[in-house]
Amino acid sequence: MAFVVNVVSEVSNVGKTTVIEGMIKELKSRGYSVGTIKHDAHGFDIDKKGKDTYRHREAGSETVIISSKNRMAMIKEVENEVPLEELINMVSDKDFVIVEGYKKSSLQKIEIFRGEVSKKIITPRNKLICLATDTKLNIQGVKEVYINDYEMLIDCLESLKYNGKERRC
Repeated sequence: MAFVVNVVSEVSNVGKTTVIEGMIKELKSRGYSVGTIKHDAHGFDIDKKGKDTYRHREAGSETVIISSKNRMAMIKEVENEVPLEELINMVSDKDFVIVEGYKKSSLQKIEIFRGEVSKKIITPRNKLICLATDTKLNIQGVKEVYINDYEMLIDCLESLKYNGKERRC
């Protein structure tokens, strides 16, 4: 069963993706399998005009799967956003699943806080695993980890996954 953690921030461009990249590399160096889910509030398209999959969709296919010996992808038209729980189930075979975005989810969270950009903490304390930050906030009862200390962030997640501690490391 995957251990799922949500990485969020109050604002964009604080380094969520960079922190997640570091966490993935650290998890992989420890031998774990990792899945990620990225929320895009603006919509996206991974198809390129002229490619076969694009042409299939343009012709009317609602679901297109492209597959090779080392990778597969599915492009599926949906009327409503797929619930996060369903997306997590799709990658539940991994040791860890890191979710980026989904600020309002009920998942346990690591919140990114940068002194020059962030103004407030948005995660309720009962859902906050820790803050990954570049500044000292000294919030009582909240663990702060230096934003680039991926070893410490993963040590924290491992302690939660294996020791069953309540929501905080």
